[in-house]
Amino acid sequence: MTIEDSLRSPEGQALVAKIATAFGIDEQKANAAVRSLGDALNVRIQRAMLSRGGVADVVSLVTAPGAQRALSGADALASPDVADDGNQILDVLTGSKHVSRGIAAKTAALTGLDSSTVEKMLPVVANLLVGQLQKQAGPAIAKVASNIPGFTGAGGSPLPLPGDSFPSPSAGSGATYDDQPTRGSGSAAPGGSMAPQNPLPVPGDSIPGVGRRSRYQNPDPDQDDDNPYSRLPDIVRRGGQRVPDPDGGNGSLESIIRSIIGNLLGSNSGVIGTMIKLFLVRWLVSLIRRALGGALGGR
Repeated sequence: MTIEDSLRSPEGQALVAKIATAFGIDEQKANAAVRSLGDALNVRIQRAMLSRGGVADVVSLVTAPGAQRALSGADALASPDVADDGNQILDVLTGSKHVSRGIAAKTAALTGLDSSTVEKMLPVVANLLVGQLQKQAGPAIAKVASNIPGFTGAGGSPLPLPGDSFPSPSAGSGATYDDQPTRGSGSAAPGGSMAPQNPLPVPGDSIPGVGRRSRYQNPDPDQDDDNPYSRLPDIVRRGGQRVPDPDGGNGSLESIIRSIIGNLLGSNSGVIGTMIKLFLVRWLVSLIRRALGGALGGR
């Protein structure tokens, strides 16, 4: 089921009704606004995933423990926590408040809603979108992560799914997730995984409009971590990790995660198809501008 299918479902329509109530707007306009904002953010996520660094950013959002906070109930929709989480998501996907306000302005013009109301709705919709992605992609991501050498819970236990309550890494035998060594040990973790460190830049990381902020970037092994997936974005960003794919072979970690999330977003053309679409749109816009410029200049 894609995210758009989820929105059309009875559960999705009930959620739209709660949004309408939370913001004091007409339910029909709320539905149009959620669809418009959701479509714009969908494009942003797909654009981010054109690069390995962008896939890592999206993974950090989808595996955050609080990703499903907005789905917990109607009271949560207008809460400061949901707004803050949503603004962090927007920071990663848009990179600037100017872009976010532009998205809100287009939706306001389309729906007839007040711009200030839509601006308040945008982080909530961002949170709902990422929450739905976590809810639907969580089991598949957990399965993929379980095939990464050394990427299991303390004592070799399976990783909990995103959104579950996570035990403290210091509980029990005192081992940390992934059995990471403490600082200063100078040794690699069992299974060949490396101790956490700042990742090197990856070609394609600096995509205009895509933020670099991550809620779980560069985790500190000396601190308790409530998210066993905190190292997954860094592993994706480094690249080179291969895991079993659905066809029975081995594929790159980033491409498999890109496929999982892309299918939920309704992107069946893959990364190359998405790149072709983006370049084609840019080429057509440039062609139209040149044609209009020539026509106006000839007058």
